[in-house]
Amino acid sequence: MAITEITLAPDFTKAVRGVLEDTSWAAGLSLAITDRNGVLARTSIGFADLAAGSPVRDDTLFEIGSISKGFTAALILQARDSGLLDLDAPVTRYLPWFAVKSRFAPITVRHLLNHTAGIVGGAEYTGESAFEVWALRDTEATTPPGTWHYYSNTGYKALGLVLQAVHGRPYEQVLAEHLLAPLGMTGSHAAITHDTRRRLAVGYGPFYDDRAPRRADGLAPAHWLETATADGSIASTPSEMTAWIRLLLGNGSGPGDASVLRTESLHEMTTDCVEAEEPPYTYGLGMYVYRRAGREYVAHTGGMVGYNAALVCDRERGLGAVVLANGSGAWSDVAHFAIDWVDAALSGRPSPALVLPESAIEEAPREPSVIEEPPAKWQSVVGHYRGYNPWLSNIRVQCSGGRLWVWQGDFASDLGEPLVPLPDGGFRIGEDERSPERLVFDVVLDGKATRATLSGYPLYRTFTP
Repeated sequence: MAITEITLAPDFTKAVRGVLEDTSWAAGLSLAITDRNGVLARTSIGFADLAAGSPVRDDTLFEIGSISKGFTAALILQARDSGLLDLDAPVTRYLPWFAVKSRFAPITVRHLLNHTAGIVGGAEYTGESAFEVWALRDTEATTPPGTWHYYSNTGYKALGLVLQAVHGRPYEQVLAEHLLAPLGMTGSHAAITHDTRRRLAVGYGPFYDDRAPRRADGLAPAHWLETATADGSIASTPSEMTAWIRLLLGNGSGPGDASVLRTESLHEMTTDCVEAEEPPYTYGLGMYVYRRAGREYVAHTGGMVGYNAALVCDRERGLGAVVLANGSGAWSDVAHFAIDWVDAALSGRPSPALVLPESAIEEAPREPSVIEEPPAKWQSVVGHYRGYNPWLSNIRVQCSGGRLWVWQGDFASDLGEPLVPLPDGGFRIGEDERSPERLVFDVVLDGKATRATLSGYPLYRTFTP
């Protein structure tokens, strides 16, 4: 069936450009909207490279981040449907060395898929999968598997290793052969390497990485890194990503009705849901499912160092949109707006307005003004710590309101997260007793801890306040 693309009117472009230029930390973006048959509209705005003045083009690659988790879940379901694995088998059946300190039942493949394993989120401190998953043995599962949704990148890295084990070849090869190629996504990359960089938009972030970002300070190029991990390793374009949207909107078929994923397995991805961290969001197998303005959506966002993305599907209307950008922004809201705008254009209704939440319009709050002198027992740990991890370059530990707080990175929250003392001398990060995240200080010299280890990731005291 021939598809006639819709011309996006000036009001649409103006609204999206406003989000990019006035409220985001990106230099450019590209988006596409599709129905079940093909691309309906697409556009690119802004710069792929500010220094070179290069505009974003339709074939510019962006890192899609955790949107890749849906691809990993589909690969796991393909393997299950082929008899290669059991979703409810312990992970140790496929990774015998997998271990986590736990007093609970074994963690299964399904628990990793829906983020209910009770394990740490993952600080991305190694840049690969094997060691970070192996190092889970030094952490503790704090809730019975299957009882609490706590988002874990490390869990999806483990799923990539499971796929490697059952297929006998690297995750990125399995991804390319079993999903990208059947979907016709031959211009996308299953792993982000230096060769990917030739077509990739330059990633950006706020100029300062250790304080509340201000748009007046401008942008800085983000740290470059390679990755081939199953929690987020794909680089793609919006046009190619619409093939994945059409699979989600349809029955699991690829181009030419080629079977890519069983219809029953696709249904399972979006119905085997647990309550996620922010109601009304629920999480299926690699996908969020939620209701907004009376409609049900299947979606996922993605964040990488210097890149941010959103993919949204409305299966009732048979429409989906993807927004890829080289920096953070309110891209989920833009994707919803794109769907609503195209739906209105197709039905002859007036164009909707793009309304952002206040949190997307206001700049990040500054750190609290009331910083107290800590009591003697905490004198050694307060301070600024830096690491060599582009995902989390620094933390600050300060005393306020008679307790310790940790601010991670750019002070995106007003009060950071509280540190709760534990009997072993370490601290739990956050009030929730279920949290598996820990912060431990050691190597005290001249009364100051020189190292802070955040759930396995070491940071070191720095000279800046």
